Amino acid sequence: MLTIEQLNEIRDRVKKELALRSPGGRLIVGMGTTGLAAGAREVLTAAVAEVNARGSNLVVAGADLPVRPDQLPAVKHVAPSGAETLYTSVTAASVRELVQKVSGKQNVAADS
Repeated sequence: MLTIEQLNEIRDRVKKELALRSPGGRLIVGMGTTGLAAGAREVLTAAVAEVNARGSNLVVAGADLPVRPDQLPAVKHVAPSGAETLYTSVTAASVRELVQKVSGKQNVAADS
């Protein structure tokens, strides 16, 4: 028979493994040619730094997003439920706030 401590260890290990399989969502930064020219590289770097600093389980990726050039840089948040939200004219500062908002570790007012 397992002890309470052994059961707790198993529970904690399984929780960590499950968290790796089902991330807390995705942030997709528009990294097309015009997105890069508009500053998407800085936005991606800031998003990755904020996710790492917070220990969040968000996945940050770059992709070409179909938005107008005047809306760049753009970031799309895909929630674990599959709901998608597009943020336009994003800066490095605003992507940090976005990461805080969607990671759920600090309440920040939406400014999209």
